[in-house]
Amino acid sequence: MWVPFIVGQVPAGPPFDPDRHPNPILTFVTDSSFGETGYDDAREQAGVDLMGLSPDQGVRETVALAPGSVSEVEILGRDTDVLFYPVVRQTFRLADGGRFQLYSFRDPRPTEIPNDILADVLNQHAFQRGDSPEESRFGPAVPQELEIRASAALLFEFEGDEPVRVLFWQDSEASHVASAPISRDRMFELVEDLL
Repeated sequence: MWVPFIVGQVPAGPPFDPDRHPNPILTFVTDSSFGETGYDDAREQAGVDLMGLSPDQGVRETVALAPGSVSEVEILGRDTDVLFYPVVRQTFRLADGGRFQLYSFRDPRPTEIPNDILADVLNQHAFQRGDSPEESRFGPAVPQELEIRASAALLFEFEGDEPVRVLFWQDSEASHVASAPISRDRMFELVEDLL
């Protein structure tokens, strides 16, 4: 059953496969898609302003870029060409230990869906559960809707030996995904700290 993602738009993408994709939002790239690059080059190629942590929270270790592409994606049972823009991945070493990754990108653009219904169509597609997790946009993951940085957000929590939190939100310029094996409170603290 579809529940609207209030004041947000889930980016287009194929179903999430935890063995291939970095997280449930970035399903149009894989970890191997990223190549290290310079900060200015990444910002220019992706066409987005990049955020960073304050020095007391963490230090940027690497900047990597996954190139853009055009791919066919099934959206609500219909194959649609989608323009995927480059994605920047910044990796930070946290002051209290561990790593924090921040992905930033422009929203993918399906070519055949009018702008005035795009958010509704993509959100309906994202929250529609398929017959099996492999058919669902978020795969086996189920997000919690919340608000962060005055924006609608989705939080994914993966349990296991090292529980991982993945937080997705959008601002007026770009979409962002933060990922780290940290507590919810620490994730919210770091995301609010981003400058």
